[in-house]
Amino acid sequence: MTKTKKIALILAVALVIGALLAGCQSYEWGPVGTTDGNADVVNNGSLAVQQGKYIYYVNGMDSTSNITKPEDNYFGKASVKGSIMKSEVAEDGSLINTEVVVPKMFYTGYTGGGIYIFGDWIYYVTPTTKTDNNGVVQVDYLEYYRTKTDGTETQQITMIEGSKVEYVFTDDALIYYTSNTLYKIGYTEDKVDKDATVIAETVSDVLFNHASTYKRGQSSISDYVYYTQSYESDSLLNGNKLYATDGGEPVLLADSKTYGTDGADAPKDKQFSYTLVNVANESDGVVVYYSKSSTVNGTSETAGTFAMKFSGEKPAFDAAKEVKVSLDALTSITHIGLDNGVLVASAADSYIYKMNADGTQKKIKIKFSAAPTVIRSEIAEDGITLYYVISNKLMKKVITDIDSITDDNQPVEINMSGAEVNATWLAPAFVGSKLFYIDNTYNYTFVVDLNDFKFEPNDVVLLEGKFASGYESSDKTEDGTIPKFMTDADKETYITNNPKEEE
Repeated sequence: MTKTKKIALILAVALVIGALLAGCQSYEWGPVGTTDGNADVVNNGSLAVQQGKYIYYVNGMDSTSNITKPEDNYFGKASVKGSIMKSEVAEDGSLINTEVVVPKMFYTGYTGGGIYIFGDWIYYVTPTTKTDNNGVVQVDYLEYYRTKTDGTETQQITMIEGSKVEYVFTDDALIYYTSNTLYKIGYTEDKVDKDATVIAETVSDVLFNHASTYKRGQSSISDYVYYTQSYESDSLLNGNKLYATDGGEPVLLADSKTYGTDGADAPKDKQFSYTLVNVANESDGVVVYYSKSSTVNGTSETAGTFAMKFSGEKPAFDAAKEVKVSLDALTSITHIGLDNGVLVASAADSYIYKMNADGTQKKIKIKFSAAPTVIRSEIAEDGITLYYVISNKLMKKVITDIDSITDDNQPVEINMSGAEVNATWLAPAFVGSKLFYIDNTYNYTFVVDLNDFKFEPNDVVLLEGKFASGYESSDKTEDGTIPKFMTDADKETYITNNPKEEE
């Protein structure tokens, strides 16, 4: 049952902050261009987000070790590396009129994080500028903020200890998970709640999700968070309970009665422990993957890995519609469409798992040149297109017929880029035909247009990335330009790497 109270975490933070020395910073900024707050938002919760004719993106990956004094991350004084940019999309698709809209370092150690836009606000995470009694900036405390999309107003939502706290912003609340508890802090267009709400305690597992496209004022089933909760310590029931919430009253999906009859508890071997594995959005709903196990007479048995597709306004578990995808308890899954099985891409020799009609399992080997980091799977009637990164290169593999794959008949692996793509932090973000990613050489955000790639006989054109935030003139480089929104130290490195030829 949901309980509202001042959360213990905030009290703990308050005790610490009592010993912190707070500095002063001004949030005056902008206006940065015009805004389009009623436009649809594309690719929310990622490195780069588009709203109408504007794209907002993080200008690279900076290190919190560079924040040695509070001013290093003061609003308006922070390094341009890691700040949030705003670019207008011109008619030809190029990015123009680029400016800094949030002059503060975006940072989270949660690789599923990113920036969000709802209406007139950008939502983001940044290291605190507060110090301890020795003057050390407490960068392991992250502050959660929102800033108007023209930069003119900024509000702090909360501060949380821990750089890897899992979170999601919705249009009316920040939801986050720490210390086995799921919390939310609500907000409206004008103000932020002072207190937090405990959504659930004794939580053992959480699977965050969000809709990548947002229409102002419209919620989606993709905005639900899934979690498991233990039974009370004195309970004689086995397993755990599976819930979903969008920040409101939790929805019970499955518990000890799910596989019972007439509302009674199921036999012990049907009282399951659920372990959440992955979630994927489809055009008509959400697919949640989970494994199940039961314990009888002290012995645990794996039931396998399953999927449930939810649609409509809110999730509702229907055991009759449960899909078994593997006999094994899988821990990592790439969604390729339930009719196609599931992909576990964790090594050079990876596998697609499919269940046969007789309940046996088929494992189809799919070969990569090395262990891939899959960043996108596109599912269409004519096949599945996988985009992934290997050795900092963007790769692609098209699977047209899964059942025809053999050791000697493998889908072709295509190298798409000469670019150095970093996929260890925020995942590369697809916005239309553009791909935004952190460059592995300079750790700034680069962009490529996938339409520029060619792979034809005697005509192969690899993608070469450019600094997303643009360039300015320079008489020190070989082509007469230098990245505009770059630190002085990084500009020196860039000049060294791209020197002007001596006459």
